[in-house]
Amino acid sequence: MIAAMRQSVGMAPAENRTLLAPVFWIAAGLAGLTAAAAIFVARDLVYDGAYYLLGIAAHGTFQLFEPARLVPQLLQQGFAVAGTRIGIHDLWTLGVLFSLGTSGWPVILTALCWLVLPRGQKSWIAGPLLNLVLAIPATSFIGIGEGIIASCLLWLAFLLIEFRSRSTVGALASIAAAAACAFSHEAAILGLLVIALAAALQVRDAKGFCRAALFLAAAIALAGAGHMARWILFPRSAIERGDFLASMLGGFLGSPQAPNIPAVLSAVAVAGCIAAFVAGARRGRAAVIAAIVIFAVLLTVLAADPAQMIAPSRFFAARGLPVALTTLLMGLFLLLRRRGLTPARFATPPVLAVVLAVAVVQTAAQAVLTVEWSSYVGALRALVSTHTGGMTHGAAAKLLDPGGGRFRRELLESWSVEPLAILLAPGGHVYTFVEAAPKARWVPYDPRNPATLPRAPGLDWSSFVPHPAQ
Repeated sequence: MIAAMRQSVGMAPAENRTLLAPVFWIAAGLAGLTAAAAIFVARDLVYDGAYYLLGIAAHGTFQLFEPARLVPQLLQQGFAVAGTRIGIHDLWTLGVLFSLGTSGWPVILTALCWLVLPRGQKSWIAGPLLNLVLAIPATSFIGIGEGIIASCLLWLAFLLIEFRSRSTVGALASIAAAAACAFSHEAAILGLLVIALAAALQVRDAKGFCRAALFLAAAIALAGAGHMARWILFPRSAIERGDFLASMLGGFLGSPQAPNIPAVLSAVAVAGCIAAFVAGARRGRAAVIAAIVIFAVLLTVLAADPAQMIAPSRFFAARGLPVALTTLLMGLFLLLRRRGLTPARFATPPVLAVVLAVAVVQTAAQAVLTVEWSSYVGALRALVSTHTGGMTHGAAAKLLDPGGGRFRRELLESWSVEPLAILLAPGGHVYTFVEAAPKARWVPYDPRNPATLPRAPGLDWSSFVPHPAQ
């Protein structure tokens, strides 16, 4: 495929479109493999994930804590809730089902975007493709990351309105997608305005039911933007307001001491794509080679010392990136459409080579993350299987993170170690309780207050004696 790219310098946009299809499906396939690996080890139980799952297991229903993000939460939790309804009580199995929803839906929704596009308009898949390889990997390691699914829903709604709203089925789908986006994420407020504008611009040329449907889709998107504004201006708490600002303005690239390697890879890819396009056909190859060399160096740095290089907090800081990038690209795509241009004009072989390369490297980086997570879970599972009573954060850190690596230290310093340790109790029999760090800003459970402990069919607290933590 790379050879074909090299031979096709200077080709017309229609031929570029031919190359874009295999690049998209390779990237989607790699994303599917990444998701499958994450699902197998229940990687989305990290941070809030384990807490949500214990709530699902205890009540057998959805845990909808974020009013602005109802649709992503329904999608993320749907498989796990279904599991409880059919009688599955094993918490790890439910965790895998939970991860299926969290990691699986972004790939499914992105693939649906391809199916939405008409045969002659497939080059517009460039938007979902860039979201898949640039934005999603930078924040995927946070478990409950509603912004990822929200960004995929925005793309689906935008493409339906732009390309399928002139048929009855497409118009109905456009309304449904706009409604889903209206309850997707606070950060989607500007994206909803773009969708409303896209629908309004289609109204003039539509007729009958389709015209009415576009009016309705635009109205729903505008109402959704108002709904999001309400939760931005008047959040559930002051902490939530800070979280929104941090999600949009936070340092998602990290620092030299604690970089977000997938986000840095994305930044290099963006620079490489711009350089490859500007340099043109002849000099674009140099930009591609330079980008690949930098990718290799960054991946080597990550793989050489993942325990120290992976900073989970940086992925959390990048949680607004998928929606932000999607909003920016949708606005640009709307402008391109009105000027009679397509993304194929910019999808030159060197640019696609950079995109393909970053898709491969992002997959490798995610594999490193998944292996490190699996190692952490294994160590925590062993700890809760061999100790009894309470265990302080300091005692747990000495056993689980003797080398002082950043990856485990950050996870242990979060309150989320409590629900994950409970979930990993052998056979559901809780013998010990790993306490959160003293500086955790919120702690869900108190081992000295039995009323706060989660009660689920898959848990047995009869062997737990809450003697003083050691």
